[in-house]
Amino acid sequence: MKVAYVDMIGGAAGDMLMGAWVDAGVDVAALERALRSVVAEGWELVTERVVRRGIAATHLDLIIPGEDDHAHGPDGTHDHAHARHGHYLRDILAIVERSGLTRRQIDRASAIYRRLADAEARVHGVDPDAVHFHEVGQIDAILDVAGTCIALDLLGIDELRCSAFPYGTGLARMHHGTYPNPGPATIELLRGLPMRALDVEAELVTTTGAAILSTLATAPGERVDMTLERIGYGAGRRDFPIPNVVRVMIGEAAKGSAGVAGDDAGDDVVVLEANIDDMSPQHYDLAMERIFAAGALDVWLTPIVMKKGRPAIVLAAMARPPAEDAVARTMLRETSTIGVRVRRERRHVLDRAIDVVDTPYGPVRFKRVSGAGVVRRAPEYDDIARIARERELPIGEINRAVLLAAEMTVAE
Repeated sequence: MKVAYVDMIGGAAGDMLMGAWVDAGVDVAALERALRSVVAEGWELVTERVVRRGIAATHLDLIIPGEDDHAHGPDGTHDHAHARHGHYLRDILAIVERSGLTRRQIDRASAIYRRLADAEARVHGVDPDAVHFHEVGQIDAILDVAGTCIALDLLGIDELRCSAFPYGTGLARMHHGTYPNPGPATIELLRGLPMRALDVEAELVTTTGAAILSTLATAPGERVDMTLERIGYGAGRRDFPIPNVVRVMIGEAAKGSAGVAGDDAGDDVVVLEANIDDMSPQHYDLAMERIFAAGALDVWLTPIVMKKGRPAIVLAAMARPPAEDAVARTMLRETSTIGVRVRRERRHVLDRAIDVVDTPYGPVRFKRVSGAGVVRRAPEYDDIARIARERELPIGEINRAVLLAAEMTVAE
C-alpha cells in the first residue's frame, strides 16, 4: 500500500503542498488540466526551483490578476486582506460539483470545505451555511484544495499521514483584522490534533493548509514505516530561521506498520456498523461523503427489518484501525444513531497501481491490480464518464475505445 507522509518542517500552506507534490513527481500539465476543469480561465500556474536554508524545493504560485493583485503577507503566504470578494459554502460546493474532477476528488474537496465551514461557524457564532469565506474563498484557495485531492490520485496514494502541526509567534493579518498566531479558524481546525511550538514569528500553517491536512490525513502526528520511493519539497515564499518548506515522503508501507495495510498475506481492518430506522433517506448521501472523508475505505447501506417489523438500514463502513475513532465519531455526528458497533476483520488484497494510458480521447487512468497469479486493468469510470459527457457519445463506445488503446499499449 502506498502511503504519503507530510512533514511540516516550516509549516504548510495550500500552495506549498502543491509544490511538494510536483517536486515528488506529479506531472504539472496533468495537474493543470484537472484544475482547469474547476476554474477554466483567469489564472496562471507557475513553478520555480528555489532554495530555503540550503534545501532545494519547488515553489508553486497561482497568479490571479485582479483578485488580490498577487500580494503576499509577511509570512510569505498569500495575503487576501484586501481581496475583492469571497464565496459562501454553497457557492464553493457548486464550483467543485460542476468540475471535471473525479467523484473521489469532488468528495474530498467538498469535505475539506465543509470542515472549514464548521470551524468558521464556531468562530463567528453562525450557521455553517451563513459563513462567507474571504481568504479561503478566493480562487487560488479553491484550486489549492483541489490540487492536493488531484495530486493524491495522480501519485496513487492510498493513505495520507502528517506530522504534528507547527505554530509560530506574533500576529497574523487577515480579512477581519489582526490576530495572534494561529488565527481563530486555523486553531479551530487543529482542535484535538497534535501541535508543536516553534520560535518563529510567522503564520506557519495557513487555514487552507490546516483544512486540507486535518480532513485528509489519518492519525496526525503518527509516523509510518515505509520503503521510501519519492521525496518532494514545497517552498513558502520567505526565509525563516528554519527551512520554510513542507516535505512529502512517499513509499510502500511496511507490513504491520501502525495499522497500515501489509502485503498479500492480508491486513487488518475495522468494520463499523449502525442500525438506523429514523433517518431521512435524503440524508445518507452527505453522511456517506463525510464518513469517506474521515478515513473510511468503503461505506455501504443494507436494508434490514428490525423489531416490530420496522424497515431500517444498516450503515456500515470499513477503515484501517488508526481511522476507527474518526470514522465512528463521524457516524455518530452525521446520523441519528446513538451507537456504533465495531469489529476487527482481516482481508486479503491485491497490489494496486494507477497507470495512465494515451487514448484517442486523451490520457485515461487505468487501475491495475496484480498478485495471486492474476493481473487485471480497468479504466477509471470517472474518466470515461467525463469523456462521454464531453463528446456526447455512448459510454460503452468510449469504454471499448480506451480498452483497445490499452491493449495496443501492452502489445508494444
